[in-house]
Amino acid sequence: MNKRIITRISNELGNQLFMYASTFAIAKKLGRDLIIDNETAYKSKKNISNYGLNNFKISSNIASSIDKFLGLKGYLKRKFLKKINFILKSKIFYVESKNFNKITRYNDSFIRTNLSNKVFFEGYFETERYFLDIKDKIIQEFDFKDKIHFEKTPFFKKIIQKNTVSICLRQNRFIEGKKNTNTKNKFKSDNFRDEQINYINKSITFIKKKINDPTFYLWSNDLDNIDMSLFNTEIIKVSLDPQLLLNLDKRVFDLFLISQCNHHIVIPSSFNWWGAWLCKRQDKIICRPNNNFFTHFKINNLDFWPTNWIEIS
Repeated sequence: MNKRIITRISNELGNQLFMYASTFAIAKKLGRDLIIDNETAYKSKKNISNYGLNNFKISSNIASSIDKFLGLKGYLKRKFLKKINFILKSKIFYVESKNFNKITRYNDSFIRTNLSNKVFFEGYFETERYFLDIKDKIIQEFDFKDKIHFEKTPFFKKIIQKNTVSICLRQNRFIEGKKNTNTKNKFKSDNFRDEQINYINKSITFIKKKINDPTFYLWSNDLDNIDMSLFNTEIIKVSLDPQLLLNLDKRVFDLFLISQCNHHIVIPSSFNWWGAWLCKRQDKIICRPNNNFFTHFKINNLDFWPTNWIEIS
């Protein structure tokens, strides 16, 4: 049996793409096969998201049930194995390291760690430093299965025109999920929205100095409740026809369209990050916020932003 890495995929689509790309690259570096655990995290009662990598032409196989931790028995087994992992000479778990503030960054200790023939990887691994050296291969892995259908939307023909710019706005950030709706979180969400708009307006000003006649397109998880007068230029909201969404994953549809824009204004969002990163234009301008920009939200990976993206402060 070949040596394997079994990667636990969890959370939302942007997180999933990082988990897959990073462990795919790590597996290549270590000469191992990559296997995907696409169920364990999504069977949890706490989970509110869905596995989405099945929408891409990825080459890795799905793990068999024996290599997943399903049900109460699987939960207890995983908990036990992780607890004894530190005393094992050959590690059966490799978990992304965090500092005391729960902050991560690129870490190549997997090269020096004695790993068992079958090792379970867990973590977000949210930096391109893991996979930048095989960028073309990762773009190939994330080819969209349904792109023929995605190209049928009228927005596609407009977005691929010259000097189009994608913008994303994350709303209700701190009141999502169960039992999070309270006055404190509502204030934090509103503040985060306002700070994003401030950053976006600064980025718009920057881009207008760099390219002629840009056209701006906006994606948001809540398009209906946006005061468009707060932006310092005309912006087109991208709202997809429900008929086009039948049997399609809206998350992936949006990601595809974002990736087709020429240039990008990226907020601190792994989903938005991937929309810009997957853009194939060589002359693309990508703006990102200064790390000290947001009051209530910080990126948890110190290497999150690619070095060639333009920092707006």
